[in-house]
Amino acid sequence: MLFYCFIWLALTFNFKMDIAGSANAGFFDSFQFDGESLVVGRLIQSERYGIFSNAGFLGWIEPAPAGSNLYWHQYEAYHNPCDYDSYEAYYSQSGFQAFIYRLICLSTGLNGYPALDFLKWLVSFSTAFVFLLFIAWVQRRWGWATAFFVFVTVCFSQWVTVFGRNLFWVFSAFYLPFVAALWYLQKYEHCMKHSLRVSFWVMFAGMLLKCLLTGFEFITTTLVMAITPWVFYAVVEQWGWKRFLQRATVASAGVLTATLTALTLLAVQLSFIKGSFGEGFRYILFSFGKRTYGDADAFDPMFRESLNSNLWDVLTAYWKIHAFNLSHWFDHPLWQSVSKITFGFCVFLFMAVTLIVFQSKKLRIYPVFRQQQIALAAMLWVSLSAPLSWFVIFKGHSYIHTHMNPIVWYMPFMLIGATLTGSMLWFFFKIFRKHATEKTVDSDTGS
Repeated sequence: MLFYCFIWLALTFNFKMDIAGSANAGFFDSFQFDGESLVVGRLIQSERYGIFSNAGFLGWIEPAPAGSNLYWHQYEAYHNPCDYDSYEAYYSQSGFQAFIYRLICLSTGLNGYPALDFLKWLVSFSTAFVFLLFIAWVQRRWGWATAFFVFVTVCFSQWVTVFGRNLFWVFSAFYLPFVAALWYLQKYEHCMKHSLRVSFWVMFAGMLLKCLLTGFEFITTTLVMAITPWVFYAVVEQWGWKRFLQRATVASAGVLTATLTALTLLAVQLSFIKGSFGEGFRYILFSFGKRTYGDADAFDPMFRESLNSNLWDVLTAYWKIHAFNLSHWFDHPLWQSVSKITFGFCVFLFMAVTLIVFQSKKLRIYPVFRQQQIALAAMLWVSLSAPLSWFVIFKGHSYIHTHMNPIVWYMPFMLIGATLTGSMLWFFFKIFRKHATEKTVDSDTGS
């Protein structure tokens, strides 16, 4: 229990303050302030005209004073209220997170910068809790050493760190279906009378909450991530294809139904702005087109280059981006170079570890543990389709947003890779220690 409390608190402070120093100060302080300013603008609008004004959508108050940045102006105007002429709404998600934030502000009496700071602590706390649930699952199946390895990996990821406190992203929401599935399959699924029905509703609830809190950001990645636990348990418990397909299909139906429900709710919400339910759906399709493979000539010039971009160039860009970058720790060029690790390198590393899992003679001596490692490797490589789904399907979005989309590598491919790598390192360390102890005993006996 003390270990869990330590992990929770350490992650909370790391997400809020970057105590591990994984991100350079400029990146951490300014990350996605533009997206978060939509939430701040919504708080201003809710405070002035009510929670349901403009159908509750996020947005910006306008105009910003001459020479002032529109995004930073939202923060300044929230702390020092001022008059404004209009409200530019953002219609791609419901704004449910801002609705909750406003209720919290009303109940606490906070506003301005103190309110934003308090809300960031709450978001950091929730993100840390979801990652704690994953780390606790790792500890349950692989022990403390592997769990600590994963914890360190999370702390030193600049991508996870900068997302962890952002009021717009509510990063914990993306992992809700995933961790719910992990613990449901670990503790409850085998003892449920109507397990398929429960599986459906567990996945439905987790995905619906995700869509309400963060809209359809990284939606394909979240959908794939939510199903990967079924791959692990199918292999480790040797379900067989029929049983696996039945359960995975039900889980998939749960998350897909939740997504369609959220889309319908968004269309209803848009109807209050656009005039009809049909117009609401048309806007959703328009928004989908500009992020994927829509007709470039039908959109603003700023989107044309992304829609005409080459898929291979997009994939190559994300392959070369750094998964870990601690170069700001060092002054010497050599150390700056070796302290940067790309996602492509991590893929090759995980391939090597997977090969060891299947080829190691020492691992074959422990068939139960080997089966678990094979299951984890299967989960790992299925999970690779989660980030790839976003890069490929939402090519237009990925082309533009290289400053934030690398986070999909952690949903959950990098987390599973860290678990596999850490568990194999600990396994071979124990084997080495065992052999060293046996040699010492033999030496003492011989003398």
